[in-house]
Order: sequence, then C-alpha cells, then structure tokens
Amino acid sequence: MESSDISFQSILDNLQVGVFRSSATGRGQILYANAALTKFLGYNGMELTGVKARELFVDQERFDFLFDQAIEQKAVQKQEVLFKHKDRSSLACIISITTIFASKNQPESFDVVIEDISSKRNLENELSESKELFRIVFERSAAAITVTDKNERIVAWNPMAEKILVMSQKDLFNKPVHELYTEEEWRRMRALRIRERGMLADIATQIIRSDGSLLDVNVSISVLKNPQGDIIGSIGILNDITNLKLIEKKLRDSENKMRVILDNSPAAILVSDQQQRIVSWNTFAENLLGMSKKDLNHLPASSLYPPEEWQKIRSENILAKGSKHHMETKVSCKDGRVIDVDLSVNVLRDEQNNFLGSIGIIQDITEQKKFRQMLLVAKLAAEEANSAKSLFLAKMSHEVRTPMNAVIGMLDMTLETKLTDEQRENLKVAKDAADNLLGLLNDILDLSKAEAGKITIEKVELNVHDMVKNVCRGLAVLAEKKQVDLLWNIEDKIPKYLIGDPVRLRQIIINLVNNAIKFTHKGFVRVKVELISLKEKHCELLFIVQDSGIGIPADKHESIFDLFSQADDHTTRKYGGTGLGLAICKKLVEMMDGRIWVESKANEGSQFKFNILFDVAGDQPLLAVVADKASVAGSVSSENLSQSGLRILVAEDNHVNQKIILKILEKKGWKATTAINGKEVLEHLNKQSYDLILMDDQMPEMTGIEATRMIRAEEKQTGSHVLIVAMTANAMAGDKEFYLKQGMDGYVSKPINREQLFAEIDRLIENKNQ
Repeated sequence: MESSDISFQSILDNLQVGVFRSSATGRGQILYANAALTKFLGYNGMELTGVKARELFVDQERFDFLFDQAIEQKAVQKQEVLFKHKDRSSLACIISITTIFASKNQPESFDVVIEDISSKRNLENELSESKELFRIVFERSAAAITVTDKNERIVAWNPMAEKILVMSQKDLFNKPVHELYTEEEWRRMRALRIRERGMLADIATQIIRSDGSLLDVNVSISVLKNPQGDIIGSIGILNDITNLKLIEKKLRDSENKMRVILDNSPAAILVSDQQQRIVSWNTFAENLLGMSKKDLNHLPASSLYPPEEWQKIRSENILAKGSKHHMETKVSCKDGRVIDVDLSVNVLRDEQNNFLGSIGIIQDITEQKKFRQMLLVAKLAAEEANSAKSLFLAKMSHEVRTPMNAVIGMLDMTLETKLTDEQRENLKVAKDAADNLLGLLNDILDLSKAEAGKITIEKVELNVHDMVKNVCRGLAVLAEKKQVDLLWNIEDKIPKYLIGDPVRLRQIIINLVNNAIKFTHKGFVRVKVELISLKEKHCELLFIVQDSGIGIPADKHESIFDLFSQADDHTTRKYGGTGLGLAICKKLVEMMDGRIWVESKANEGSQFKFNILFDVAGDQPLLAVVADKASVAGSVSSENLSQSGLRILVAEDNHVNQKIILKILEKKGWKATTAINGKEVLEHLNKQSYDLILMDDQMPEMTGIEATRMIRAEEKQTGSHVLIVAMTANAMAGDKEFYLKQGMDGYVSKPINREQLFAEIDRLIENKNQ
C-alpha cells in the first residue's frame, strides 16, 4: 500500500498542471501540493504545506464563492482566477475543484487542479496589440495600400487608397486590379514577372482614377503565400509622385537655361530627388569628382562621402532645418582620392511644403586647408619663439641680478665706511646709477611679459584694506627720508573681502605711490579708496593716489602713459626713471577691465585715479573707516628689527653675495650662518635651530626648493615651523607666488634692498609671535 502511495505521488509530481489538496475547514489549509504548483508559484519544497489556500488567491471573495459552489455542486470546472506568486505578482490560471465528502454528506477536503495560462494570456495580449498596431498603421498610412486575393481582385484597402484613386468602397470592392492600369501599363507590369519574383519595389507607373484621369505613382508589390507556398494574394503600396514628376519636368525645362550658368560656376552643384539620388549636376562636378554622366546619373548622394562623413551630415538634420551652409567634410573621387570640401545644402519643397529633393554646392578647400595648416605651423613657431623669448628674459633677469646684487651690496657697505667727501659723492652717483639700472630691468621685464600676453589676471580672494595699509607701511621708509607724510584712507562701505588679482593690484599701487614720493619734495602723499557702486555681488572701487608734488602740465596728461614717456626732459634729468612705470600700470589696469587717468596742474600736485570692478567674496560685515599716518615707527617696527638674538641661516652659493648679506645682517645685530647648498642647510638644522632661513634657489647639489620641501615634510612630523624667505634673482612676474606655493613664507629679490629685507623679516617675525 505504501509503495502504491509513493507511485501515485510520483505521478502527481510529474504532472504539468498544479494540484493541491486542502482541508474543508480553516480556510482551506493546504495538506499537499505537487511539484508543478510549487514551482510556478515560486515556492520551494514543502513551503506550501500548511499555507491557507485562501491566501493564494488575489481575489479572496472569488475563492469563497468558488469553494462554496464546489460544496453545493460537488465540483467546479475550469474557472479563471488570479493566483499570487511568492514575489507578489499575479498569475492567470484555470482552476477545477472537486469536493471530497465524509460521512453524513459533510465536506472533508478539496482536490484542486490548476493550469497556468499566464503565458497564453500574455501572447493573446501581444497579438491583440499587434493587430491594433497594424490597424493603425494600415488606416493612417500616408501611402495608398490595397490587398488583392489570389484572383487579383481588391478585397481590402485603406482610406488613402480611396483618396488617391478617388473611389468609394463600392468602386473598390472586388475590383480587378488590372482595371487600375491602362492596357499598355498592365502588359508592362505583367512583364516584370512580380508573382514569380515575390516582391518588386519602386515601380514608376500610372493608374486610372475614377474620373478617367491618369495619376503618376510609385508602386511596390509584395506577393502573399500560404505555408504550402501557394499564392493567396498580394499587397500593393502606391505613392503619388505627381509633384515629383512636375518638379522633374520643371527642372528639365529650365535645365538648358541654367546649364550655362551652372557649367561656368567655380563650384560643383548637384541636385538630388526625394530618394536622395543625383538627377542633375554641372560640368565642374564631373571634373572635381572625376566622374562621367553615366557615373553620376541616379547615383545615391551618400556614396559620394566616406561613411563617417555621411553620418556627420545626417546628424545635422538638414531636412528639418531646410538648409545648412559651409560644412567642412570630405568627398570620394572616382580614382579613390578623398578631398576636403566645403558643403552647402538647400532643401527643395513645393508650395504644400512637401519634400522634393535638395541642391548641394561643393567647393574644393584642399588648398585652403593646406594654407590653414601652414598658418597653424607658423603660429606654433611664433608661440615657441615667444616662449623662448620669455625664457631668455627670465634667464637674463637672473644672470643680471646676481652681479647687480654684488655691485649694489658692495656700494651700500662701502658708503657705510669712513670716506672722503669726494669718495662718498662718487659712490652715491654709482649707487644711484645701479638703482636706476635695476629699475629699468624690472620695468622692461614686466612690460615684456604684458606685451607677450604672458601675464594672466587671477581671480582670488583679497583684502583691499590690508593691502593698502601694507603697501603704505612698506614704502614709509622712502617717505620718511624725504620728510613726506604718507597717509591712507579707505571708505567704510567697502566689503573687506573681494575677488580679484592681489599681485597686480599691489604692483599698480606701489608704482603710483613710488612715483608720488619721488616727485614730492614736501607735504604729503595720500592713498584713498572710494566705493563707486555695490550691487548684488559686484563692487566697483575708485583708487586715488594724491600728492602735493610738482604736478603735470595739462598737455602731458595723456602722453605720460605712453612707453618711455615723461612730462619733460627736465624731469628725466632731475628725477631719473625710464617712463615705463605708468605704461605698465595702464596695461595692468586695462587687463582688469578698468581705466586709469590723471588730474593735475603744474606745481599744484597730482591725483592718479583708476577704477576696477571686483566680485564680492561671500557674506561679510562692513568695516569702519580706516585712516592712519604712515611713518617708519608706525609701519616698520625698529624695535622688532633690532633684536640681537635673532638667528638667521643664509643659504647662498655665491661667496660675494654671502659676504654682502652677512654684513647687512650683522650690522643689525643678528647672528648669521652660511650654507652653500640645500644639503648644508639640512645639516645645520640637524645641529641647531634657527629663527629664519634666507634661501637662494639655484644652488649646487640641492636647490633651495628641494631643501624647503624636505624641511616642510619633516615639520609635519615634528609640528615645528622655521621661517623661510626666498632670496633669489628670479624676479619675473609670478615668481613670488611660485616660491610661496613651494612652502616658503616670504620673498625678497636680488639685488637685496636692505629696507625691504628688514621689513619682510620683521613682518614674518611679528606674525609668528602673534
């Protein structure tokens, strides 16, 4: 008996339909489910055993109805229901229920057979959608479609067929298809043996409409066969080509008139039809492409272009746009050559906006491209030459500054020794000449960079208040020597932080203040910054450098901004200078989209003004008015600079420069030690600590930059920080920023200006102490 049960269960598990038995109570708890049911509901093994059958139904009220009906009628056959898959999706199924009764006619259990019809339903839905899609395409097609039976009688057609043929349903139904053609055309059509070939497309012919008129059409015919290969009918697609025929006729009529013009045109002209086949061209096209009339006639336009070029042309969507001019592309000649051309295309349409074809104009630009390539090569050569020029200027700057440092340093040191009046006067003249030579070198290098376009205007955060104050404090020594008061004033409405180029702005202000101090014998020099406008995130400022100096005649206001120009020859002889400073200022202001000008009268002082538009950096409070008088005591603290305990390490490989800088530092009471390269710098730091390092860059064995990077890398481990000041002959525009980015704290250029050196050291020590 047990063996029989096993065999019966095996049979159930191998059935292709689902089977389960459920109790008649407890909402139909499943007692047994075969493998097929478990599988298509997404369960494993015995997971369905004990599950309430009612919970497997999407519509549980439907479950109650069917099972009540099964009890009443003892069985329910082939009812469609939705089952729940384990993943909560729905499955369409056919269910049959048989009720098992115990004694006293009480239902004991239900045997349920389930057939999964979800795939069948999906197939039916897809078939229905396909039929609907076919119906829509058939009825809404812009071409006339007719269907004939095996006897070549029309049995179906679409609305466009009625419109093109001007026939009603009564006219078309069971109409022999040959009646649509003249006898001559029908014989020609039969001669094409379409039934044997199975399909033939693009047959140009004429059909007879209901009013007897002839209509030019393009016909495509497909033969229909049953699975046994017997012909059961055919489908014909007709397109009205009357308009195309008209345009072709018009083109032919006008061809003789246009031929002379076209053949004498210095460009290839090609006309294509609706199928983008070439139907007309000029002699220049034949010569350009190396093709004959036979080659070009009805040649697909696409075959003129390499595949990738044709795809590029198609991507322009010229048909929708109507035209496209001066596209650079390539065409293939008959001999295999591929040439560069300029292509212009115009789409042809009739009065009803129907597409008729297009006209293409092709011009050979092979020589032009060669010329452009030559220009590009020349441009690259010019850029290389310009780069070489910049490299030469940088090299010259470095090489000249190194001996200049020795010259100026030795002159300064000698002037501090005991001298006769004649010796002191001679040395002063030499010192002034050296200073003028250094100023000329600086101006020429800056101007060369500006003229070569090598200066770029940065957009970084800057503080105008601090910048003006620091510039005035730095130049206070020069003003104090001439007993000139140096003042500054900044309006309180100006935002503290702006976006601009702090390096170029500082250069302009320094240049203008230096000039003002130079041409003022007594009185004052004042720097003012005023707010012109503040709108949203834009702030326009007016910078004014005012002095009580010698003034400038009105007729010289424009020329002083020209290269090598000063107010007069007397000014040049008395005050020196090259006349480059203001030209550089003008160039920099204009690069920042500003304007610079002067307001002055002879012997009544001057006001140099320039305006610049900045962006405002973020949300920030406004500052109070800043007004101060700059002096040596106020801007450069002599107390800080006289600290006798300051330990300085000088990294310099030139012995003359070593000697000069050591004497400058020792006279301030500072302790100085020398190193001839970066390697010795590291050795000194391992033996003792220093307050500051004056670091040259170009030294043998290890450069100053390499040493700085190693020092900063070690400091990340120790947490210490030694001040490093770049002391270098590299003084081109941007060099200071470069050294600061390498990890150095400050920068002084050679030849060393002792006041600037002291001010830089004092600034760094003061900041470190704070």
